[in-house]
Amino acid sequence: MQYAEILDLRKQARITNCWLKRRLETILPEVMDREGFDMWIVTAREYNEGPVVMHLLPQPSMAARRRTILVFYRRPGATGLAEAVEKLTLSTYSPGGLYEAAWNKDEGGQWDSLRRVVEERDPRCIGINVSETFAFGDGLSHSEYLQLMKALDTKYAGRTRGAERLAVGYLERRLPEEIHAYSGIVAICHRMVAEGFSGKVVHPGVTTAADVA
Repeated sequence: MQYAEILDLRKQARITNCWLKRRLETILPEVMDREGFDMWIVTAREYNEGPVVMHLLPQPSMAARRRTILVFYRRPGATGLAEAVEKLTLSTYSPGGLYEAAWNKDEGGQWDSLRRVVEERDPRCIGINVSETFAFGDGLSHSEYLQLMKALDTKYAGRTRGAERLAVGYLERRLPEEIHAYSGIVAICHRMVAEGFSGKVVHPGVTTAADVA
């Protein structure tokens, strides 16, 4: 039987970053449209990113730097899926070329720049990651929520609502190439389990459960 190859980390990163680009260009616009959001604001602080951020940022970063703010805006009248959502970042770095930088720290603060971005686009419905039901849609911390509401001011703060179905909808969808790769990943896991419980590893009276784990 031919088993899938375990790729080195650099090759894995190249593949998953290609998947991420396609996910942002195809899955995200569809889910934003389905849930009726014009804009999705994802803000996170370093070491406290929440469940969604690592699935929106490319390798090798996959995490916030100090504070990372991602803004997704559904362009009205866009003709193709790839151009349907504008992808902006307000952070001290540009994540993998997938996002357009929308903040110059020499020209103002992060929250002021976010307010400008929102005002220029004037979205009717803004998604934020708060949820009483789904943990995957509840990644916005209380302190970040307070600062976000202050930045948006009364006009745009009143247009926000929980984006739990957007967050979960984005996470649960898979590209065809992801599904194809998973069959190989599962085969590798089955091989590892088979070897872990074989006589090659387990020796009666000697091997413990912790050894196998």
